[in-house]
Amino acid sequence: MNDIMIIANPSAGKKRAEELAEKVRVALGEHNREAQIRLTEKKEDISNFAIDAARKHYRSIIVLGGDGTVSELANGLVDQEYKPSIGIIPAGTINNIARGLNISVDPDEAVRYLTACREQIADAGKINGQHFLSSISAGSLPETVWEVSDEQKERYGTAAYFIEGIRTLREEECYNFNMEVDGVSHSKKLSLLLIGASHSVTGIPNFFNDAEVDDGYLYMLGIEESTIKEKLSIFSQLLSRKTTLNESQEKAFVLPFKQAEIKTDHSDVHVAIDGEKGPSFPAHVEVLPGFLTFLVPSGKS
Repeated sequence: MNDIMIIANPSAGKKRAEELAEKVRVALGEHNREAQIRLTEKKEDISNFAIDAARKHYRSIIVLGGDGTVSELANGLVDQEYKPSIGIIPAGTINNIARGLNISVDPDEAVRYLTACREQIADAGKINGQHFLSSISAGSLPETVWEVSDEQKERYGTAAYFIEGIRTLREEECYNFNMEVDGVSHSKKLSLLLIGASHSVTGIPNFFNDAEVDDGYLYMLGIEESTIKEKLSIFSQLLSRKTTLNESQEKAFVLPFKQAEIKTDHSDVHVAIDGEKGPSFPAHVEVLPGFLTFLVPSGKS
């Protein structure tokens, strides 16, 4: 069995990915681990390298990049009978997948955790044949995700999303969603529909406070047509976690579920998957329990 493949996206981490990949290789070598570095030149390389690692039975894959890079790697492993464990060195803008696994978003600190880590099984979500590890979303706010340019991400980091999000709050558009969630029908007019696979969403730890990465559920947040003041109240409550959202908000709800059929009467509405533009509706969404195994810091849960 081969030991470790390091996959690095050279454009990630403010162009530090190659430097970080070498730091990972050296750190692992000091613990008698053998690692090979593979640098991506195009998006397809990520999944192709992952497939190669699975077929050659590498013990682990260490990936350097953001949520899009990690998600692309996971999709490359979908049809593989053997799946290596995955370590993440966060080098993107939000790094939500890493946050959900309690991995430090400081790349240098993340390098150090790989020398003392444990395995953590994690669920994934699936929408219309595509897999996600963090979240999917639709509505006015999610559209800002792909309106943020790579140049804006590089220059402003997380603030780029905040700037676009504030602008969109003033230009709200709601969509009619017809959903069957675990066999129960719901009809809602929403400005935001968000589904997460772990507690961390959009870089906010414990966004879904009851969620665990391996609990066998996805978590849905819906926000109905509301004023800016009402939205700020909803998000403030999500962050404070002082009361249950469903008990105190008429304009929002949180719902754990295993599978859902979601339709909308707006044909041009797309889903954002782990921060990237995804499919349009209708959508079949389901949880995939224990889909992948990640390397996480020892002592954290």
